[in-house]
Amino acid sequence: MQRIILDTDPGIDDALAFLLLAASPEISLEAITVTHGNTSVDKCTENALKLVELAGISHVPVARGADQPLVKALSVAEETHGDGGLGYAVLPASKVQIVEPKAVDLIIELIHKYPKEITLLCIGPMTNIALAILKDPSIVPLVKNVVSMGGTFHFPGNSTPDSEYNVFCDPEAFDIVVRAGFDLTIVPLDVTYQCIFTKEHLTRLKEVKPSIREFIEDSTRFYMEFHDEYQAIDGCAINDPLAAAILVKPELVSLRDYYVTVELKGEHTRAKTSADHFKTLNKQPNAKVAMEVDVPGFMDFFIERMKSL
Repeated sequence: MQRIILDTDPGIDDALAFLLLAASPEISLEAITVTHGNTSVDKCTENALKLVELAGISHVPVARGADQPLVKALSVAEETHGDGGLGYAVLPASKVQIVEPKAVDLIIELIHKYPKEITLLCIGPMTNIALAILKDPSIVPLVKNVVSMGGTFHFPGNSTPDSEYNVFCDPEAFDIVVRAGFDLTIVPLDVTYQCIFTKEHLTRLKEVKPSIREFIEDSTRFYMEFHDEYQAIDGCAINDPLAAAILVKPELVSLRDYYVTVELKGEHTRAKTSADHFKTLNKQPNAKVAMEVDVPGFMDFFIERMKSL
């Protein structure tokens, strides 16, 4: 059983990752910590509380986290995820309440409670994790590993020509995490944008519990419209569920060891992630980066897990 803290900014594809984690008995979800990103932290927190009810995991503590990046101005992506963050999906008000302490303190508390057992699954901006490191650097060697959906290396950026959205939202935070010394796995756009969820995949959800199926249909319909209008993609990239899936099925991706850096100053390349493919910097690798993915295998896994909810 893997102990997981999910750090998230729900978010349509974040919501699908919630469902996948809830459908995975291999996972012990210890907490959900919420940050800014796809929409404001207030809306993201409200979405997280609704999603734990939808997914049947309302026992998992949900903590509100950072409402601003470390340095840059706040960014939200409501053109991508809708005004409420969940596309056309409308979920009832949640009876679940957020917990105290706040996200950063809960992260620190759980890492000390379960030394070398916690995996941080980070599918939003890294602000909460960076703040936890700054507050208590002793947590770094106590974390089992960090899995991050973030960055892009050969694939175009989805927020600027060179940057992926989670890194773009708080590049300084991502830089702190990359340099901290974690056992770090990065799942970038290079692989997630191969995982396109289409209307054909929706037809395979007929056996899924109606409330889950309707949520997936309503949320991804908005997401597909965005991908079609802005990126000429038929379907939608379900980025975050891939990062969740490899916790259970690591064989879905092939990893390469790289020394990864985050550009913090470039006029046109701020928030760009770079991998030293040919070891030109003569630095030891600081991350494992997913560069190939078994797309049919992942899609089959996601759909089968949805049927089990």
